[in-house]
Amino acid sequence: MNITERIQSLEKFGIQPGLGRIAVMLGYLQHPETAYRTIVVGGTNGKGSTCAMIESILRSAGHTTGLYTSPHLVSMNERIRVNGVMIDQAVFEALAESVFGIIDKHTDVAGLTYFEFMTAAALLHFKNEKVDSAVLEVGMGGRFDATNAVQPDVSVITNIALDHQQYLGTTVEQIAREKAGIIRRGKPFVTADTAPASRKILEEECAKRGGVLYALHRDFSVSGATGNFEFSNKQQALLKLQTPLRGRHQLDNAAAAIQAVLLIDQTGERVTGTAIRSGLLQTSWPGRFELIHKNPDVILDSAHNPAGIRSLVQAFTDAYGLHEHEPFPASVPGVQPPRSARTVPPDTSRGTAQHHAPPVTVVFAVSKDKDWQGMLALLGAIAKRFVVTSYTGERSAATGELADFIRSHFPAALQPDDVVDSPARALSRALAITPDNGVIMVTGSIFFIGEIKKETLL
Repeated sequence: MNITERIQSLEKFGIQPGLGRIAVMLGYLQHPETAYRTIVVGGTNGKGSTCAMIESILRSAGHTTGLYTSPHLVSMNERIRVNGVMIDQAVFEALAESVFGIIDKHTDVAGLTYFEFMTAAALLHFKNEKVDSAVLEVGMGGRFDATNAVQPDVSVITNIALDHQQYLGTTVEQIAREKAGIIRRGKPFVTADTAPASRKILEEECAKRGGVLYALHRDFSVSGATGNFEFSNKQQALLKLQTPLRGRHQLDNAAAAIQAVLLIDQTGERVTGTAIRSGLLQTSWPGRFELIHKNPDVILDSAHNPAGIRSLVQAFTDAYGLHEHEPFPASVPGVQPPRSARTVPPDTSRGTAQHHAPPVTVVFAVSKDKDWQGMLALLGAIAKRFVVTSYTGERSAATGELADFIRSHFPAALQPDDVVDSPARALSRALAITPDNGVIMVTGSIFFIGEIKKETLL
């Protein structure tokens, strides 16, 4: 078994919430997480986007940055980045050998899970690379997530919604308490959550834990659209900001990112308005309302719960002029556009002029433990056709169950040939049935989006 296979074999331990194993491992590694400042980002949706914006701003301000996110789309190396560059395979293998060396010697870390292993490896890599600041995405929840073994300088919670109920609780209040576990006494806590029930819990938990609260619409605010928005807090206002990340929900994420960055460097000597503006503009986060093809437009979005799908539908209605028109950028700063889209200018012809929705084909695969019925119900409001498929692995929902639900609720939206046995064939089917003026929306699971990226040449 090679080193990559051995890392993957740790998945046999599954999800085991708790800080005991990771705390012991970090002790054996001589606590690499204390060598730099950290921002830990939790929440139900938008964690990755917020992490990406924070890291990009810090890097624009001259910080040497570490970024740890999960899950990955194509390669596990994506999870660990320094200055925006994912870890080199040879370096990763050497790092993994070091961590496995400890596992082989000490029985108290013999049951380290896959996520705990990757967390330890990331924290060690950031120390070796002498980063100034590391941005860590919470894997699940907060209180018992491996990233919570770190003592963050700033904690962030993007929002609260129902997800992972089997681990975190069946109500948003219970989930909010779990996620609030990342708050630290005497340290800033930033939240963009505005739902009354969960916001109340976050405020209570922050007070109980002795954190210093910075809340959206109370201590900082955002307004506008992704192509031109404003941020303000009690100290300053920043005008004419832009982010290439699509959807109005990204404004809240951007606001939380800006507030967190200002707090981690309160001198203001490095994180200037220019650095914030540049960092936002250069943020890249694949698989989030990502346009990979034109005529028809093909959009990849890793929404994996009803709240995420709701944001996706809102982003679609905004982008296609059903509320307000925000054309796709011809290119995304810092990212090479897909081959089929490189020479295509933004489409400003449809949307505001006629306010007619383009025909939408939804390509869908999802994990069976998600509320896929709720997701499909929301997508059914905009979909003319569905193509259903599955991704590799036992977690993927059966296509037959998805098809039965769609036939029951949207009978005209699914034909016999629309149930397909692989992500690549599903996308091919969608391209065959969608007119050039239409939109193909590929969504349901980040694992599904990853397989689409691996299998297709778009």
